Amino acid sequence: MSTDTRYDTLSKLDFAMMYAAHDAFRRDAARLITAADARTGDPAAFRHGWADFARYLTIHHTAEDNSLWPPIRARVGGDAGRVALLDAMEAEHAVLDPLMDSVGEQLETGDTSRLRATLEELAAALTAHLAHEETEGLPLVDAVLTEQEWDAFGQEQRRTIGLRGAAHFFPWMLEGASPQVEQRVLAIVPPPVRFLYRRQWRPKYDRKSPWGPSSRA
Repeated sequence: MSTDTRYDTLSKLDFAMMYAAHDAFRRDAARLITAADARTGDPAAFRHGWADFARYLTIHHTAEDNSLWPPIRARVGGDAGRVALLDAMEAEHAVLDPLMDSVGEQLETGDTSRLRATLEELAAALTAHLAHEETEGLPLVDAVLTEQEWDAFGQEQRRTIGLRGAAHFFPWMLEGASPQVEQRVLAIVPPPVRFLYRRQWRPKYDRKSPWGPSSRA
């Protein structure tokens, strides 16, 4: 279906939405670095882009900390290797938090002399974490978590984002995604969401995105 083999991997749980969110975080981390120099681009666009990135990453990682890793930890018992992996996931989140706080503080104070360097450090830590999660964390999720528990993880994020928030979140997440990936992700959601996405949410996002009209892979 997709040239990205992650979306074709057979597993008990459907990770398509997770992969799409991860790719959106990678995409924004890269373009925030490019836009960090105030001499290029639109500073207001950068702030809006950062606000989206920071909000959705915080929601995603909070849901993992609350609803994903705890039920797995309760199941793995004394399996030292699996416990160490869960500890690593939490430690990697802890590395990201102060870097995100630093970017926010720099934007608030206006002292952005280290903004690009901080974003580069954040992007490096984030991309390493996402790769680790995809190669080792998600196989553990698939092996241990039930479908009901996996859905509870998704539900926490859906509650936090809300229906109004979904109108922005879905086109943000799928910006730049290939048509195959977009179709794969939209197959997960109810038909009314697919309709709203295609007829209203996507066109509105493309008109108002701080980064300009979205590009298609």
